[in-house]
Amino acid sequence: MSNKKDADLDSDLDSDLNPQPTTELAPASSEIEGERAERPPRVVIEFQGVSKQVMAQVWEQLKEGGIPEGPAYTLARSMLDHPHWVAFYETIGIFETGEDHYPGDVDPFLHVNLHFLIGLQILNASPLGAQSFYIYREEEGDQPHEIIHIMMEAFQRHLVWTALNAGPEGKFDMAAYEATLKTLEALPISEIWERLDHDERPTLHPEAYEQQF
Repeated sequence: MSNKKDADLDSDLDSDLNPQPTTELAPASSEIEGERAERPPRVVIEFQGVSKQVMAQVWEQLKEGGIPEGPAYTLARSMLDHPHWVAFYETIGIFETGEDHYPGDVDPFLHVNLHFLIGLQILNASPLGAQSFYIYREEEGDQPHEIIHIMMEAFQRHLVWTALNAGPEGKFDMAAYEATLKTLEALPISEIWERLDHDERPTLHPEAYEQQF
């Protein structure tokens, strides 16, 4: 890929990767004695991420034997960490109806974007605690993919807390997210997952064992 194309791709990757959490009332599911039951809030996360067009560009570069650099490398690695979605990468932008259903109800586009977001946190040490957590856990022998999933879960929990408690103008508390990673950092891997409300260490991507398309 030419330097100009690399520059264009880097520009396209400079997207809004800061999810904006908000809340809204979920539709009422029942009524009690003529009065509408109290409805729990539904958390809505607005997350632009990188476009499917950019993801398709990176995929084509990989197929041609190219090695992306900078943020594009992080996106490429996020895609290659999920080889069971190759069929999805090959058909990005084709046969889209807006009502796509995926095995295991996991949206590959959204999930890869979340991997990409965490990957950039690590790459850029922004926040520094994200990079520190990743390096520590990798030195402990944990698999990189599992480390990313742990960080994703911690990050999403803080997004939800922000949506429920900080109000519509609330900002994500990066320092609190770093503090959570620091608390988890030195724990045994099984206890980390317990702290994240898992009864046991989860199997990553069980949908990988299902028929994809």
